[in-house]
Amino acid sequence: MTFYGRNNINLKILVLAGGFDQIALIKELQCRGHEVILADFLENPPAKRWVKEHFQVSTLDEDAIYRLALQEKVDLVVTACTDQALLTVAKVSEKLQFPFYLSSFITQNITNKAYMKKIFRENDIPTTDWVLVENTPNAFIKIKQCLKYPFLIKPCDANSSKGVVKVNNDEELEEAINGAFSISRSKTVIAENYMEGQEISIDVWKDNEGTKILLISGTNKLKTNEGKFTIYQSQYPVILSETVKYKIQDIAEKICEAFDLNNTPLLIQAIVSEDEISIIECSARMGGGSKYKFIEKMTGIDIMKVYVNRILGDTAQCIAPVPLNKAAEMDYVYAYNGVFQELIGFQDNVDSGNICELFQYKTAGSKIDQRATSSDRILGFLIAADTYDELLEKRYKILEQADILDTDGNSIMYKECFY
Repeated sequence: MTFYGRNNINLKILVLAGGFDQIALIKELQCRGHEVILADFLENPPAKRWVKEHFQVSTLDEDAIYRLALQEKVDLVVTACTDQALLTVAKVSEKLQFPFYLSSFITQNITNKAYMKKIFRENDIPTTDWVLVENTPNAFIKIKQCLKYPFLIKPCDANSSKGVVKVNNDEELEEAINGAFSISRSKTVIAENYMEGQEISIDVWKDNEGTKILLISGTNKLKTNEGKFTIYQSQYPVILSETVKYKIQDIAEKICEAFDLNNTPLLIQAIVSEDEISIIECSARMGGGSKYKFIEKMTGIDIMKVYVNRILGDTAQCIAPVPLNKAAEMDYVYAYNGVFQELIGFQDNVDSGNICELFQYKTAGSKIDQRATSSDRILGFLIAADTYDELLEKRYKILEQADILDTDGNSIMYKECFY
């Protein structure tokens, strides 16, 4: 595989998905002299203004992306920090004989929850009991025969927690499973036992030296969204026993071996309860929600740069993360329903040093009608301090000074979760 970056070849590259995270990917490619065009189903995705041309095409429409790649005579198709578009990239790249760090076979296994769970089971990777359900009249019976309430319903092929619901009774089950089937492109759903505990996110890089844990962060979710799983905060560090730390390293190595992953990012989501750990899911990508900056801040590793090296063909690079002895968190801000118009006080906190990095995910004029998934976030901000108490003090100061206004000048910032 050619490492284009060292040959100084200027490429025309098609990036799939135009969210905020993909802006960092686009900039990194452009700073190396490559031309970038964008495919995203939205009319005005955040990354649109950073590229020469934007095509309003779904990143999940493999045939349309293939035709676009041919039409525009691109040299490479890539994406970053998003799950389901990985499969499109892998399949289109194979058709066009473009290099990509994942085969379509590997990508199918790691983006479809049913295939993923099967591989977990076959390779002694701890996960909750689960059952695969197809859209047939006996779907409800099959789930209730295998699992006891409460349990989770998940579309097999969706991201951003879309369609993921905790159900406690028959009435909730019917609504949840119908919603999941409507989202799933393959019309398949898994139901899995619900496990109480602390949810963690594990960011990994697998290189030729081994499986390297970059960051373990705690994941906090809105408690007001009953039965849903809307992330509002990632916290570092996480207090874990030595037993759990050992298990995390062992499981990360098992996942890389089971899915045949090498020279790749890996994101693992898990639940920890005392000294037990259960894997929710994994993906061969960097985390979304500006996680690349969180990793860079806490380890000194510019993971987006490392990732771009990899998608351009570098399989020799090895990294050495050095975790900082600091407290940090990525806070994601949502809003009450309305039309987002203006941010107040956030830039002042950047200027004063309270906020390390600010990420605005929505543009003025965006209509807000829910707080259900990560795509509903208005913005995120990264803060860090020497101690957790100092971190809390910074957060409260920011929340006191900052606000989100609608078109009538009313406050619509949702702050309750942070208190």
